[in-house]
Amino acid sequence: MHAMTRQWQKRRISNLDYLEFLNMAAGRSYADITQYPVVPWVLADYTSRTLDLSDASVYRDLSKPVGALNAARLRQVKE
Repeated sequence: MHAMTRQWQKRRISNLDYLEFLNMAAGRSYADITQYPVVPWVLADYTSRTLDLSDASVYRDLSKPVGALNAARLRQVKE
């Protein structure tokens, strides 16, 4: 296990710091728009004034790609 992964698991570095490390390790760069770093889209609720992070409904279904989150998006991607 990589030292950065251990640091992240022990909450010594932030999620953003860990994602930046993973992107750098994968060869992604802010200097090249085709290899721009990836930050996962995890929220599904963008309308509530407050979020209960223990409520699973505020998170998107990570078992599906973004293009298949709802029927309309899936149809559009298939077309």
